[in-house]
Amino acid sequence: MFPAVSIAEALRDAGVTDIAFAGREDGLEGRVVPPLGWRFFAIQALPLRRSLAPAAIGALLRTVHTAHRILREFAPDVVVATGGYVAAGVVLAQALRRGKIVLHEQNAIPGRANRWMARWARRVCITFESTARYFGRTPCVHTGLPVRKELLRWRVERRYACEALGMNPAERVLFVIGGSQGARTLNGWTIEMLPNLHGMGVQVVHQVGERNTQEFERYPQGTGYRWFGFMDAQTLGQALSAADLVLSRAGASTLNEIALFGKAAVFVPYPYAYADHQWYNAQELARLGGAVVFRENELDSQRLAKTLLELLGDERKLREMGEANRRWSREDAAERVVQQVMEVAAQP
Repeated sequence: MFPAVSIAEALRDAGVTDIAFAGREDGLEGRVVPPLGWRFFAIQALPLRRSLAPAAIGALLRTVHTAHRILREFAPDVVVATGGYVAAGVVLAQALRRGKIVLHEQNAIPGRANRWMARWARRVCITFESTARYFGRTPCVHTGLPVRKELLRWRVERRYACEALGMNPAERVLFVIGGSQGARTLNGWTIEMLPNLHGMGVQVVHQVGERNTQEFERYPQGTGYRWFGFMDAQTLGQALSAADLVLSRAGASTLNEIALFGKAAVFVPYPYAYADHQWYNAQELARLGGAVVFRENELDSQRLAKTLLELLGDERKLREMGEANRRWSREDAAERVVQQVMEVAAQP
């Protein structure tokens, strides 16, 4: 959702005045987009299945019918889709109108919806160069993944970030983040590792996920350990700025944010992601020397703590990994996507 908002902001900065979103009213987009002041069209959708049952076909046709009405009212020059089944009906309706379509694929392995929609797209913007091979003859452009400008405003000096979080700038900081919902396995391992980490002078900032806050109320916060259920842009920016090393899943947005802040990373990809795409996301940075990657089933808290402490004890290694990730990242990704959208809009 946030990459789409970043693209919309960049379009507005480029002088585009008529922008609207379509999505599920009960989804993340329905909670995020309207409060930001963007025009929002609610649309119902069901996940795409490999073999469409009659009920699923009927649901898709209803989505297309609603999308057609929205497109007739809004009459966009270009539909920009960032993946997911919600976009499928809108893209199909736009294709039936012979309208222009631009896709953005954030993961190394494209999702089912984007693979299906690409046949109608004029262009696909990709985060990872290697992704182009999945889209056949559809032109692909390596733009990177747009990130929230609000987050980058909180990219501050490490000393100030540590002080804001109650951390000692003279000691190492590990930031554990499993995504907006948290990761139960990473959360459990972090608690098991705390005595060992603290014994070696390592402080921990921990995003546990909103749904896990009640469970974590029993763990005292104080010097050397702070946990958060939800992190707004300010807190997330401070945590990334303070971190010497990040332990995380490997969703594309989180991975990209880590890279933009120039941080070394240890990734434990979510093992049940579609097409194992988190593993392949993480491998892109590992090949550049910016990350260490583990399969969840080959790891336990003891082995993980050993790896983390080895990295945290090697300042030069951390710096080299962080620089490798920073070089890979593209802070102007939203502007690069906008350039592609404008070029497509100008086509006959």
